[in-house]
Amino acid sequence: MNPKLLSAFLVAVAIGLAGCESGKQAEKEMAPATESNADKPAVAEAVVMTAEATVTAINHDTRDVTLQDSDGNTTEIVVGEEVKNLPQVEVGDVVTVEYMEAVTIEVMGPDGAEPAAAGAAAMGTAEPGKKPAGAEVQELVVVAVIEAIDEENEQVTLKGPEGNSRTVKVRNPANLEKVAVGDKVMFTFTRALAISVTEKPAG
Repeated sequence: MNPKLLSAFLVAVAIGLAGCESGKQAEKEMAPATESNADKPAVAEAVVMTAEATVTAINHDTRDVTLQDSDGNTTEIVVGEEVKNLPQVEVGDVVTVEYMEAVTIEVMGPDGAEPAAAGAAAMGTAEPGKKPAGAEVQELVVVAVIEAIDEENEQVTLKGPEGNSRTVKVRNPANLEKVAVGDKVMFTFTRALAISVTEKPAG
């Protein structure tokens, strides 16, 4: 994780993002990326969580910030020097943290991409003088090949880019009829975190 967003993660933990009730999970079937894969299964799943907290106290010299969530729970954190816009934060401001995890699984034919793994990341921060804000997106793409299919136990064995094999249970057994040994499977994992500070509500 980029150190410029370390404080964002600390805020996320401090206000209980991982267990917040606003988390939503959705799964849907996707259209195949190419017509040649029209009969192959593809699915996408995402979890999105949002949490808010109010700044109840702040010491700009020591960079200590006290946050209070909607249940009245308070947490104190020390904001790192990498957050340049802390002077713009005031008591009453609202900190919003949004977190998303998503995975897409697409089965390709035997002529699909060769087994491989690749990652990428991008980030952005607020302009100087603005309220603090930051966002980071990380993506990992892994291509594996189906080594074996066990319809009786509703499992497939996948061989990864490093030659390691793993047997997994499929979530939708009906999809086993649409795949074959030798098919390539592309997994795309995406993780995103965004944090923003907005002015305290009027009144």
